Amino acid sequence: MKITKTQSYSLVAAMFAVASTVSAHRARVQPFGPELAHKEYLTHPSLATSSWGSFAGRGNDVFFTGSAANPQQAALDFVEQHLTDSDYIVKNAYTSKHNGVTHVYLRQRIDGLEVVNGDINVNVDKHGNVISYGDSFYKGSRQKSLTIKEWIKKEAESFQEGRQLDFGRWRHRIHRYQEESDVPEPKAAISPQDALVSFARYLNVEIPRPEDMDIVSINSLRSDKVDIVMTNCPLTADGKVPVTQAYIQNADGELELVYDFQVEMKDTDNWFHAQVNAETGKIVQVVDWVADASYNVFPMGINDPEEGERKLLKDPHHPPASPLGWNRQAQNKNFTTTVGNNVYAGDNRRNGNDWQNNPKPEGKLDKDGELVFDFKLDLERDPSSYINAAVTNLFYWNNQVHDVFHHYGFDEESGNFQENNFGRGGLDNDAVIANAQDGSGYNNANFATPPDGQHGKMRMYVWDITDPARDGDLESGIIIHEYAHGISTRLTGGPANSGCLGWGEAGGMGEGWGDFFATMFRQKKHHNYESEFGMGSYANGGQGIRRFPYSTSLTVNPETFKVMDGPAYWGVHAKGEVWAEMLFEVYQNLHLRLPFTEDWYTNDKTKYANTLVLQLVVDGLKLQPCTPSFIQARDAIIQAEKVLTDGKYHCDIWKAFSKRGLGPKAKVVGANSPFGSIRTESFDLPKACSNDDE
Repeated sequence: MKITKTQSYSLVAAMFAVASTVSAHRARVQPFGPELAHKEYLTHPSLATSSWGSFAGRGNDVFFTGSAANPQQAALDFVEQHLTDSDYIVKNAYTSKHNGVTHVYLRQRIDGLEVVNGDINVNVDKHGNVISYGDSFYKGSRQKSLTIKEWIKKEAESFQEGRQLDFGRWRHRIHRYQEESDVPEPKAAISPQDALVSFARYLNVEIPRPEDMDIVSINSLRSDKVDIVMTNCPLTADGKVPVTQAYIQNADGELELVYDFQVEMKDTDNWFHAQVNAETGKIVQVVDWVADASYNVFPMGINDPEEGERKLLKDPHHPPASPLGWNRQAQNKNFTTTVGNNVYAGDNRRNGNDWQNNPKPEGKLDKDGELVFDFKLDLERDPSSYINAAVTNLFYWNNQVHDVFHHYGFDEESGNFQENNFGRGGLDNDAVIANAQDGSGYNNANFATPPDGQHGKMRMYVWDITDPARDGDLESGIIIHEYAHGISTRLTGGPANSGCLGWGEAGGMGEGWGDFFATMFRQKKHHNYESEFGMGSYANGGQGIRRFPYSTSLTVNPETFKVMDGPAYWGVHAKGEVWAEMLFEVYQNLHLRLPFTEDWYTNDKTKYANTLVLQLVVDGLKLQPCTPSFIQARDAIIQAEKVLTDGKYHCDIWKAFSKRGLGPKAKVVGANSPFGSIRTESFDLPKACSNDDE
């Protein structure tokens, strides 16, 4: 087992103090982490530092040319020859089929431990050229620390796999091991239990008897890889908390030894990935992985009951993405409920943690032996009366988003959500667990994204703003927004790294991509440059949940890059509004030149505005670095367009970003600082576009 990051998001956010107990449905904890001054993302050699020497003179837009036959090796050769001599592991590597770009994601290792914010991503085109890269590897000197791994390996003769580890011996013998290992004496070597107690107190939660928590090994103590798990922990449903040790770079550019925890809270919707200093107990970084047949459903293009009627859709799956349909996981593994290869959708009004036992509507066989999910829907009654219709709609939309984005490159290799990957790469056993009318809260929705191979979790809630209450399961925009967290988290930094969109501008864009995707799937042929779109309007009783509608009018929506300096925009949802608006401007500019198509599965996605922009945004997610800024994400989209359409729409995209202040001279200090960022707007255009009248 490898302990890695999971991202969790909710639809609506507010910064509250965490309650003193863990009874609330979501503990509001502001994710945070170190801002790294040396982190960079480059898309053109002319932007590289002088250390590149002759490389900047290679011409064109490439940093390095390697083997077209082995693009992953080309990326590694580039890294080892020109970026670092540090040890690393390849976390993920895959090739996007539609454009031939290979994406390689590396994680730094020091003394055998991962550096949780030491990442390099390299993008190699089909000719073997390195066209862009991001780098946040630690470059400084380091002082060796005594780690649990070394201690356990020294004690290996005394232990057997699965036995409890006595951390009393860790405290009593640490000084002898220091001398043997030639490491300096730590300020205060704390145990994993102590570190978890520190994290619980940070959440304002007390662990009554921390001494009852045990530490056991979960694999061979004699192997190079040592993982342990804490048991009898009252914070989690099963009492278990996976633990590893790692390094993290702090804001001063120094390395800190940390305990790395994954804590899926028992009584709240949170799933934390936290790093706690192993010497002092200080909380260094926190990511919450949760962000905020025939089927009678609201189909593609119908956002909610106020936009249109349900339709009975027969076999709506897309065979390349779901070759066995939506109710089958293997040739001999069929289901007659809302269970399939891509999603487990169920009724969780009881707020249970055992999702396998959530009630699921049973389809009925028609006269032709076809499975039919057709349930009554009376919107004048309480949502509990139409739970089966709600679960069916939730099942449909999770599958629909899965299939559409598979067509645009969020596939098995890049970390999508499937139980069976059909041997096409990536890790199996991670279909989305989707809870309808979740009993843990109201007026919200959230999605948890652990790394590839672990189930994503979606919680949809009833909204009690109106009488009768309304069900978020009937508003496709909310479902799409939540699923989008899974897409953006798995694609940014690679599917093994779920910690790249936790806070700051990166976290804000995580929200913005969700709103943008939801808005795109509402588009119809009659919509034009003046059309406006709210978010969450149906569930919220007609009033959208964002400050402004998405619109090309600066009067209707005045948000620009600089507004994020203000306290009202310090939260990720507010930042997300700005990013979604910028992407909406990109789409509208493309729509001035290209038509709209209702066929999201067209094979020539470059002929239509909506399919082109969706492809460019997905490609940009793969190209950009971990914890991107707005500027870096913009550059990734611009590079994606150059790769796909050779710069044909280069100026259209620049005009969209520049209109909202993200032109070529835009700057930011502290892009991923939760507070106090300073931005400089730019409304001009690159010289190549200044006289462009297209």
